[in-house]
Amino acid sequence: MGTPPAGKEKPDTTLTISVRPLVPGVYAAKVRYGWVGWIEQGDAITLVDATMDDRAAAALEDSIRARSGAKPIRYVIMTHAHDDHVLGAKRFLAQGAKLIAHANVSAAIDSALGRAHETKPSEKGGEAPTIEVRGLYNLGKGARAVQIVHLGQRAHTKGDLIVYLPKEKILFAGDIVSYQSVPWMLDPGMSISGWQASVDSLMTSRFDADSLVPGHGQIGPRIMAAGWMKRYLYDSWEKARTVAGWGTKEIGFKDWGYLGAYENVEFYLETHFMNMRRLYNEARGIKTPGRPRARALKY
Repeated sequence: MGTPPAGKEKPDTTLTISVRPLVPGVYAAKVRYGWVGWIEQGDAITLVDATMDDRAAAALEDSIRARSGAKPIRYVIMTHAHDDHVLGAKRFLAQGAKLIAHANVSAAIDSALGRAHETKPSEKGGEAPTIEVRGLYNLGKGARAVQIVHLGQRAHTKGDLIVYLPKEKILFAGDIVSYQSVPWMLDPGMSISGWQASVDSLMTSRFDADSLVPGHGQIGPRIMAAGWMKRYLYDSWEKARTVAGWGTKEIGFKDWGYLGAYENVEFYLETHFMNMRRLYNEARGIKTPGRPRARALKY
């Protein structure tokens, strides 16, 4: 997600976690306001994202142990490099888990976690501490086999991954999809055209799924959740392009950026108007530095 303007940050002291079983052996958990997931694969567990800090990660681990027992967490898949998905991984990596991330952002993730960026196996063989994905990476076989997929272009960031379970028809979309929650569009690597195309890809039969787990918002049917995301991306981009074409000044973005259809949606006040400012600059061909260390805080 994102970071409030300087001087307006307030600490998030509330830790809430709710777990939803999707099919036997596959779970989604909403920790504070972000979704993570875990998949039982044989004698171990694969984690999809890792929450925002150690306290949240500890609560997540308790939830995992209560439902999946003492199986080790073997892999932690990072759908992208934002802090609210990444920083809790320290706990699981310290226990021996391997990190899986897109090649464009794996070094940044290792840096955020304060560890060496090692992408080659040790002399003793086995897997590298950090496994990089560039296209498709298959994890496991048979029941609960996982496809880790990069959709081919920049979208929410320059290194987004999705996690697809074809037999169980479950899709973990990371922040490529927020459903009933305004997405964070300020990452320096964000591409509005690539993001739109990526959402279109998720709506094809290639990713047939009954349940889509978004990065933020609500779990929903794949077409409904991805369709909501597609509409927000289209509506916000068209509004920004139209206003930029009129020659309206950027300084009035809190007035011209209003989109009434979304004003009651999660993170509208915190994030939407910053999105409109970024998109306005995109439409004018103005490069903006963005905010690479994105972490959502409600205020």
